[in-house]
Amino acid sequence: MVVFKLVIFLVVCYNICKIVLREEVACMAAKKYVIGNFKGGVGKSTCAQMFGFESAKFKELKTLIIDLDMQGNTSDVMNLTHMNFSKEEGGGEGELIEYTNTITDVLISNVDPHDAIYKIIDNLYILPADMSFELYDDWIKDRFPNSIDKFKYMEEKLSPLFNDFDVIYLDVPPSISIYSKSAMYIADWAIVVLQTQVKSMRNAMQYLEYMDFFTNEFDTNLKVAGVVPFMLESGDSVDKEMYQQAQEIYGEHLIKNVVLKNARLKRYDGSGITTEVTKKGKLKQWDKKCHELFINILDELEEHEHWYEG
Repeated sequence: MVVFKLVIFLVVCYNICKIVLREEVACMAAKKYVIGNFKGGVGKSTCAQMFGFESAKFKELKTLIIDLDMQGNTSDVMNLTHMNFSKEEGGGEGELIEYTNTITDVLISNVDPHDAIYKIIDNLYILPADMSFELYDDWIKDRFPNSIDKFKYMEEKLSPLFNDFDVIYLDVPPSISIYSKSAMYIADWAIVVLQTQVKSMRNAMQYLEYMDFFTNEFDTNLKVAGVVPFMLESGDSVDKEMYQQAQEIYGEHLIKNVVLKNARLKRYDGSGITTEVTKKGKLKQWDKKCHELFINILDELEEHEHWYEG
């Protein structure tokens, strides 16, 4: 009888341990964000770059940016960013990274995804893309006739990375494509980037409408973290009017921290992200303003995520 009770006790303990372990693994998995709008040039890639950088540098989260845009702009900017930082900071100290493997190699050539990620600075990594990624569209269509199988394939190939990071940002092209749809399937959260232009407003709304259709059609848990107003002219009456319209349309989803037109952000696109300091060791004003703004946006997005709890 004692032996029987001991066996029952051990079985119960074993099952409890399995449940706890599963919960711990789930907690370890990265939060995954897709950053979208169906219009190009609205600042999606810039936001992916800045969010990734702030998450890693200032929030000290182990961060991965996955570039799913064959233009590879984010991959290029991250490489320049790597050059801007010292070896002690995890950077290249003036040296570029040679991207030997890219997302194409992971998905088509079966390269281990761990062999295709590159350290930019401490806590910040990228899985890069280049023009060869154009091949993926035809390649995946030839192998999987069903849409959901295409999405699951990308998720399966990238999933070994999910427990290695705290947060992952997916940068996608501005279109309804296998790239953007796969990212929607993989992501937990969507961040929509909005410029105060009629076409951008319309495309942002179309993105949200399509996202709603997609989550219902493919039974995903993708949720809206927020809509980020990007590159507004502070004194422009048209921008003010369009922003007011955005408030009416998007309501509480609209992020209050507005990204105004900013010469430093444009500079980052050509030089990589910087954290230049004064002789006293403090961040220079324009770098400081940029980084503080995007840190505040991340904080606001996190507040929005709490709305879905319970």
